[in-house]
Amino acid sequence: MTQRTDKNSGGPVGRPEESIGRRIQAIRRARGLTQHGLAQKAHISYSTLTKVEAGHIAASPMVTAACARALRVPGTDLTGQPYYDQLKADQLEELIQPLRQAVANPMLPGDGPEPRALSAIRGDVARLDAWRLRGEYMVIAAEAPALIEELLLAVDGAAAGREREETYRVLADAYRLARTLLGKLGFTDLGLLALDRMQQTVPHTGDPYLQAVVCHYRSDYFLHHGAPEIALREIGAMERMLEDPVRRGDERAMSARGTLWLKSAVMHSRFGKVGAAGEVTARIAEARALAGRLAGRPDPYGLVFDELNVRLHEASTQLDLGETGRMVELGERLVLPEGWARNRAGHHHMDMARAYEVVGRREEAVAELVAARHAAPAQTRYHPTTRETVHALLRKRRSPEPALQAVARWVGV
Repeated sequence: MTQRTDKNSGGPVGRPEESIGRRIQAIRRARGLTQHGLAQKAHISYSTLTKVEAGHIAASPMVTAACARALRVPGTDLTGQPYYDQLKADQLEELIQPLRQAVANPMLPGDGPEPRALSAIRGDVARLDAWRLRGEYMVIAAEAPALIEELLLAVDGAAAGREREETYRVLADAYRLARTLLGKLGFTDLGLLALDRMQQTVPHTGDPYLQAVVCHYRSDYFLHHGAPEIALREIGAMERMLEDPVRRGDERAMSARGTLWLKSAVMHSRFGKVGAAGEVTARIAEARALAGRLAGRPDPYGLVFDELNVRLHEASTQLDLGETGRMVELGERLVLPEGWARNRAGHHHMDMARAYEVVGRREEAVAELVAARHAAPAQTRYHPTTRETVHALLRKRRSPEPALQAVARWVGV
């Protein structure tokens, strides 16, 4: 039987049970590269590559992005996203096409019914944003397309001035919801298109700092596809733009800049070369200072920029720098309040599971996967880190424990 190949990469189409290492190996061979050759092109050690391909260690996000860049394929070719079997099981696949059409629409209003009052539409968008912060996507997928269509009609009929600015601001949030959903499910190019639509709204919102929010999300695309230098250039430009308003104490600017400090810390931790640890430390320190000044203040952009999130980033960047023991030490000190940003809590539990797997603390790794599932089920189910950690744990024990078997079945491994 002939195996299907991916039209972009030339490698085999990923199956749910495949690990990232297997996909790297298949595409490397299709490219005619040796392991030494790929390791050199990806700027990773030969030992790391051979262990990842053989399944002896999990592929970290850094290794995955570096190999995607060297092989000239999208990062999703290596992670296997989108995970269509799970999308079908969760009845999410059928909701993607309406969302695709909503973001492909060049912001032209249709002939729908008269839009509701902006306050009612804003309330619905805020409700969906609360689901985003829980790491849940079904409701967003079901309702976002109609909200975008309604908001295009509302913008078209809004009076010039404050009313139009406020309507565009809600439309920006609706496009952000679409971007989050599509990106998290592995439709990264569609997510980037949704983000471009959000950027089109920015000049009309009256918010001079919303562009920094777009930059924050766009950097995720470059982070996962192995182009950190592009993201860091844009982040640098945004940080310079925010300097004066931050100096004046503008809280929106402070929140946006602090978030970008955290994002650049992640960039340096995963792709930095000599001096990466120092760059990470400096950016975490800057973010911590801004978060301290904003303690107890509202979160203007829903980016969860606060002191606890800074501490989470301080821990997770240690993992990406290869300081796994330090990651475990910092992570175990954290206490996440009940109800605090469950999407961020879920990420933390996934990172802790990855760290515990690396240091050989298997029981704790499984417990953290279960905790991630509890905190943010959909986010955890569709995240490549979850699958890689599960693969790594399964490979190390012939008869895995029931708790791990349950997680593996749920994830689709």
